[in-house]
Amino acid sequence: MKYSKLLKIFLIFFLANNSFSSDYSVVRYSAWEKADVDLLYVLPAEVNTETKVLFIIHGASRDADRYLSMWLDAAKDKNVILVAPHFKKNDHPYFATLGMASYSGKIIKDQGVWLNDSIAKFYAYFQNKYNLSSEQYLIYGFSGGSQFVHRYLMYGVDKAIEKAAIGSAGWYTFIESSPFPYGIKDMPLEPGRIEWLMSKEVLFLLGDKDNNPNHSTLNRTKGSMLQGSNRYDRGINYFDHLIRIGNEFNTPLRWRFSVMRGIDHNTKKMTQPAIKFLLKDLDYKD
Repeated sequence: MKYSKLLKIFLIFFLANNSFSSDYSVVRYSAWEKADVDLLYVLPAEVNTETKVLFIIHGASRDADRYLSMWLDAAKDKNVILVAPHFKKNDHPYFATLGMASYSGKIIKDQGVWLNDSIAKFYAYFQNKYNLSSEQYLIYGFSGGSQFVHRYLMYGVDKAIEKAAIGSAGWYTFIESSPFPYGIKDMPLEPGRIEWLMSKEVLFLLGDKDNNPNHSTLNRTKGSMLQGSNRYDRGINYFDHLIRIGNEFNTPLRWRFSVMRGIDHNTKKMTQPAIKFLLKDLDYKD
């Protein structure tokens, strides 16, 4: 009886602390001075030198496993490694700003916790482990993940993004003189960065019903409210802003703009067009 009771306690503890599915593997990335990050990943049927890597960035819910699960069926016959980093809240509370500022707008001066080198390091791990030939990767983010990705396009150390898809960010970093993270004041972009991010193949997604000004997770700081009263309006304003910046720099904006009709802040539905966009041309070659 005592043994049975101890076994039951062990099983409860194990299940409570092993929430990740057996559909994928997990490696803990710790080869830096920052807090560790669990990388959930799925390998394709065969890994070869042509295999690509696709990063899937979770939102404020931080349920990397759920985000990853939405890609499994569509990617099962593709030559791609799916990787979903899990930025734990206690370790990386401000992941969506790359750890460079709080969500209220306070700059984080300790660059040692910034995540602007994170994807570069994660990619180097998989590239070296599996002898991948590509120097570029793909990346997707929804909601808070979209915030992460568009700021990584601006401040990432590597410039190795081949294609990206972002959807329904709550607020943005505009390329103008507002204080960071709402603008780039005190966080200037490196020379040539604007031209580079404008030239990338990015799918920019919005749901036209994602217009609730009282949504529970919507940032309502003064800086974010200046961008619009809801996610849909903020996204429209941000994309229009990029077009104007492109005109100023005589650099055409290559990003694709897509409005999903009748869809609100729905992760699964908004992920579907991103799946088609990013998995295109990733079939195995004969």
